[in-house]
Amino acid sequence: MFNLLQPNDNDFQYILDNLGQDIYINNIPARALITNTNLNESTDNKKITTLTNIERGFLIDYNNKKWLIISEVNGMRYNKYKGIMQKCNNNLTVNISGILYNVPCIVTDGASLNVDASQYLMTLDTTIYILIANDSFNSNIKVNDIYKISKYNYKVVNVDDISKFGLLILKMEFSAEAQVFPDYSIIITNTKPLTTNTNTPVQLDVEQKNGETVLTEPLPMIFSSSDESVATVDSNGLVTPISIGNVNIIVQLEFDATVNDSISITVEEVEIPETITYTLTGASEIVKGYSQNYTASKLVNGTADPNAVFNFSIDYLGNSSIATLTVISNTQCSIKANSATYYISLVAQDTSTGDMIRKENIKLKNLF
Repeated sequence: MFNLLQPNDNDFQYILDNLGQDIYINNIPARALITNTNLNESTDNKKITTLTNIERGFLIDYNNKKWLIISEVNGMRYNKYKGIMQKCNNNLTVNISGILYNVPCIVTDGASLNVDASQYLMTLDTTIYILIANDSFNSNIKVNDIYKISKYNYKVVNVDDISKFGLLILKMEFSAEAQVFPDYSIIITNTKPLTTNTNTPVQLDVEQKNGETVLTEPLPMIFSSSDESVATVDSNGLVTPISIGNVNIIVQLEFDATVNDSISITVEEVEIPETITYTLTGASEIVKGYSQNYTASKLVNGTADPNAVFNFSIDYLGNSSIATLTVISNTQCSIKANSATYYISLVAQDTSTGDMIRKENIKLKNLF
């Protein structure tokens, strides 16, 4: 039950939980009760009531729009903060160290500056007033800066940071001189398209330009991958392959996604180097008048090659009558000892590679 005479945090917390809306106050999540002001005022002015601190000049994200606290708040009243916020009807594009920022603002006329609920300027005049938050960021705006408002350009002729604490009031006059915007471009200079394998990361090289001038101090960038199951990319443009497939890596300026470039990367399976080994097995002695079989084997990466073909020959060491060679198959042969007390060598040559293996010092001997 609500106590109307002694309101407390719990009563209002109940209202917030049931009737409040999720908002952001200076980019920090919060919850507030948002209501209309009186019927004579525009629906672009709203009352905001919250348990979170608000001050004049704070920026509110509500209903997918930017709103500016334009009334004096003066701390908590009845254990909560209350103020009036107005929807921002324009943006200033501010260039700070080459980075473009959109600053939400309210364009109004001089007559409206003396009331808390500022009125929009419906048609741009030769002199306009801009309301923005008075913070360290907006303090970069100086007299003689030129900004484009709607279709026209205006020069800052006065910056008032006193009249309304928490707000900057910019007096601006029509300017024939246009606001100068940088002409940024971004290029991935690696060869396109690019191919790698699952074991080989790729470093992307990126060039930024303003017009035809290469930037020696690059602006902040964001890298992203179209398919992180194929490859990921870190904030420095290092691409790490994950699996075989195709992926697009995109890079864009952090403050302007329209300035971007991309590269198609194909990730292939790792090519395993081919390792070939050979064996030549059989007896080291042959009794005169008898035969022994010998087998040559070819192993590719440890697996027997079923298509291996060998040419067999005997190194007789000068006397070809001492043994007889008979080829049995592509990988087998037989040697018969015709004499005794001699030594021979068996040679098997791989017909596909030319590699040779030898079985040395096969002894031809008598039975006893």
